[in-house]
Amino acid sequence: MSDTAHQEKHFESYIVSKLEAQGWKVGETTKYDTERALYADDLIAWLEASGQGEKWAKLKKDNGDRALEILMDRLAKALETHGTVQVLRQGFSIAGCGHIDLSEAAPEDKRNADVLKRYAANILRVVPQLQYHPSRKLAIDLVLFINGIPVATVELKTDFTQSADAAMDQYRTDRLPYDPKTKRREPLLTFKRGAVVHFAMSDSEIQMATKLDGDNTFFLPFNKGNDGHAGNPEGELKADGTREYPVAYFWEAVCQPDAWLRVFHSFVYVEKKDVVDLKGNWSKKETLIFPRFHQWSAVNEMIADAKQNGPGMVYLADHSAGSGKTSTISWTAHDLVKLRSDKGDSIFSSVIIVTDRNVLDGQLQDAVKQIDHQFGVIAAIDRQKSSKSKSQQLADALLAETPIIVVTIQTFPYAMEAIVTDKALKGKNFAVIIDEAHNSQTGTTAAKLQTALAMSGQGKMASLTVEELLEQLQKSRARPDNISYFAFTGTPKHSTLMLFGRVPDPSRKPSKDNLPEAFHKYKMRQAIEEGFILDVLKGYVPYKTAFNLAKQIEDNKRVSGKAAKRALAQWMSLHPTNVTQKVQFIIEHFSKNVAHRLDGKAKAMVITSSRPAAIRYKKAFDRYIAQHAEYGYIHSLIAFSGKVTGRQVMHGDDEQFKDDVFIVDENEEYTEESMNPDVKGQDLRLAFDRPEYRVMLVADKFQTGFDQPKLVAQYVDKKIANDVEIVQTFSRLNRMAPGKDEVFIIDFVNDPENVRRAFAMYDNGAQIEDAQDPNVIYEIQEQLDGQGLYDATDLEAFKEARFKTIRDITHAQEPQHKALYTATDGPKRLFEQRLKMLREAIATWEAAFDKAHSQGDQAGMKSADHHRQEHAEQIKTLMSFKAGLGRFCRTYAYVAQLIDFCDPELENFAAFAKLLQKRLAGETPERVDLKGLVLTGFDIKGKEDAHREDDKTPVLKPIGPGGGGGAGDTPHFLTEIIDKLNHLFGEATPLRDQAAFVNQIASIARENDVVMAQVESNTRDQAMKGNLPGAVQQGVVRALTSHQKLATLVLKSDRQAMSALTDVIYELIRNQRNIDLDSASD
Repeated sequence: MSDTAHQEKHFESYIVSKLEAQGWKVGETTKYDTERALYADDLIAWLEASGQGEKWAKLKKDNGDRALEILMDRLAKALETHGTVQVLRQGFSIAGCGHIDLSEAAPEDKRNADVLKRYAANILRVVPQLQYHPSRKLAIDLVLFINGIPVATVELKTDFTQSADAAMDQYRTDRLPYDPKTKRREPLLTFKRGAVVHFAMSDSEIQMATKLDGDNTFFLPFNKGNDGHAGNPEGELKADGTREYPVAYFWEAVCQPDAWLRVFHSFVYVEKKDVVDLKGNWSKKETLIFPRFHQWSAVNEMIADAKQNGPGMVYLADHSAGSGKTSTISWTAHDLVKLRSDKGDSIFSSVIIVTDRNVLDGQLQDAVKQIDHQFGVIAAIDRQKSSKSKSQQLADALLAETPIIVVTIQTFPYAMEAIVTDKALKGKNFAVIIDEAHNSQTGTTAAKLQTALAMSGQGKMASLTVEELLEQLQKSRARPDNISYFAFTGTPKHSTLMLFGRVPDPSRKPSKDNLPEAFHKYKMRQAIEEGFILDVLKGYVPYKTAFNLAKQIEDNKRVSGKAAKRALAQWMSLHPTNVTQKVQFIIEHFSKNVAHRLDGKAKAMVITSSRPAAIRYKKAFDRYIAQHAEYGYIHSLIAFSGKVTGRQVMHGDDEQFKDDVFIVDENEEYTEESMNPDVKGQDLRLAFDRPEYRVMLVADKFQTGFDQPKLVAQYVDKKIANDVEIVQTFSRLNRMAPGKDEVFIIDFVNDPENVRRAFAMYDNGAQIEDAQDPNVIYEIQEQLDGQGLYDATDLEAFKEARFKTIRDITHAQEPQHKALYTATDGPKRLFEQRLKMLREAIATWEAAFDKAHSQGDQAGMKSADHHRQEHAEQIKTLMSFKAGLGRFCRTYAYVAQLIDFCDPELENFAAFAKLLQKRLAGETPERVDLKGLVLTGFDIKGKEDAHREDDKTPVLKPIGPGGGGGAGDTPHFLTEIIDKLNHLFGEATPLRDQAAFVNQIASIARENDVVMAQVESNTRDQAMKGNLPGAVQQGVVRALTSHQKLATLVLKSDRQAMSALTDVIYELIRNQRNIDLDSASD
């Protein structure tokens, strides 16, 4: 025997001995029926031990010696028709005996002795070196049976000479369900009919497949993971000094008899999807879903903890995007419904799933139906057509103890209201599963409680004082102890970890040395290394859109700098040249790099900045393809919400454009349905799966929770708001598909540094380094108090009015909302008076500037500018008051779930702040006149993407007080702003690059204390004679590494630009400002 064979034989014998020690029986290949793929001895033994002996006796009496053959033939036919999983769970029928059960699931509790006896009768068997072919010596290393039915095969290799890859190759080449030479079908290896799962195992890793299909066989890892990476940790050190195999968890935990039976009764199911071919023929695609290790362990650990600790607990599953959360949620929900104490009491009356994904409903219904084979298990609120209101549907479902109730994030507060207040639900416990928990709005519940108190407190209300009522409202914000939360997300925020994470020491509050953590983690890096999802950043290529602008009509009025930048950005995004050039770029890139992939089925998504932009893209897309027959195979869909008018879609330069593609009637209305006429109202998720549709153009849709494995490219023409959205959006590409080994993200807008930072945040699981400080609430309140727009009497009047309003609702009277409005009239009036006064003052000083400007009076212009700036800063501070009210309400709704403030006045202030913010007018956006603006240069270029490996991993930050006024918005002539875009650096370069460059120079100059003192203490002319010019020049030299092109331009190509740059740096230092990168647009 060779060393290799000897090693494998030893490995095989070791596993068999470990299984036998756990209660498995060891079988012989000679007792295996190769034609029917069954182990007859166990089938008969099961029937006799499970209380079905009489049926077997009758079958023998009726059929004599042929009884076993008839039984096996009938069972083989049932397996071929319904599949192993269904037959194992639901049994089959045979004439003369009726129904025969083929296994018994673990009982939910210990009360029924007969069920316990039947469960104990299950026979688990391992057959080593099973020869599955009737005439050829073809043997599989291990085959695992339940009651005579094969459920798993295992091919073993040892790392001594071969890896799990060799076992996978063996399955692909030698373990064929159909032999084309002999035309024999192999029942053991046939999808659904034979073994459910096939393991390729070495002594250090495991891979699994649920469908053997020659070279197309698709394996997934079944490894524990090694400290957030692929593989398995080193095996444990045994008493004899040797190490256990790293894959020992397979026989120790997964194949533990109770665990193994549970996999087949509670986990495995067939996922069914509708697919369509190019000719429009629809069919069902079936996939056997066997849990991956992280799914299996997450569900088991949460269920075990819930059984031990009961309701009132939190669980956060931080599982990477694309890790199979839908299946994990389905399994968790089903198990929670079945969870009972040993006495037989349900631990949870109902399981409420909070999601915004329609797809979860269908998949959940499917999975649970197969596992449970019962009807009425799931009620989907707001998904089914019902004449009843959402709250009525919910109340009915909760009172009927419907096992699983699916609600939207918007509907969830109604459920919470009912749980907290409905007397009929008192004493019942609930499990709440939150899908994509980073979007969770659990803090909105208390807002519903005013009316909810009316439902439960008819007599009680009269005896409550206003302080007691506020106290009760405040306490209601804390999570009820009859609810357990199971939160799932791959991109948690700081608040997600604070709300749903668990601290290592529950006896202490969260703190820097007792930080909340996820209950279970499956990290993005591990998923990528395991080949379960793709590393989308490998295909990330940033581009910049460079343009030159000119204004042909002279300005006669200055405008807000921010407003101008926004207007210019919108003007550019909708400009016909911008749209058509990018569309040409996208179509040609897609055709050259993407279209041929996945056997010509690869798809792409274009992410646009707005609904009008999406509509213009779609028009340009269709026109370009119509004019270029070679791209005729590219059909596109457009996805956006609501209606858009022609007026919104129009651009001032449309008529000058060489093509009439953008000419529209301003009264025309565009909807998703009208712009996708061939889809005929079909759900776009399903329509996009059709082979003819290759590209989807989206505006704020399908950027989260959308699974389309054939998506290979994204073209991004939208600034993505934050880290969570960046990871969620780009992760739409990470799903695996056969032949998908590369993706493309072409990003026209976002800063590559921000994108890489966002992924670094979640690559190894999100971390926090400090707990949320609840005192932030008081800090925000102090900032608001400091504005002097309300006083204690206003808050007292509001408190009294609110108490009366709730009491009126309770007594079924018309609530006196007028009193609440009256109580906020004083602050509202004061705010508006102050705003009006400041606006008038700004207008006065702007007029003084215009007059001085027309007279060439420099001193007068500077004086007017100085006074105007003072008033602009006061307006900014005033507007921060309105924003601060909203910030207080949001932060309080969140933090009040973490701590009982024992301060009812905060509850009153939260309601006061919410109403007052609603009533305060915002700043009217300034209209910027863009007449005469022309595009004089346009280019799409590659953007520098400096990737630094040594960057520290970013962490999630807690909420801070924020607020404050800051510098007012300085007015400019529009031509001045365009000059800032074009003049300083001469050729077409994006504004955002310029802004980042200038900010860096200013930051370097600020490091010089002498320069800072000179700028703060001297006039511009005097400062220019000091150290500032030298500091700016040094800064430009230092910036060569990060902004080579711009720095070189200033140093060599245009030395005169240095003095202009120094002038800008002086302004920034003097005014303690930076250029706002968020308003700077490419």
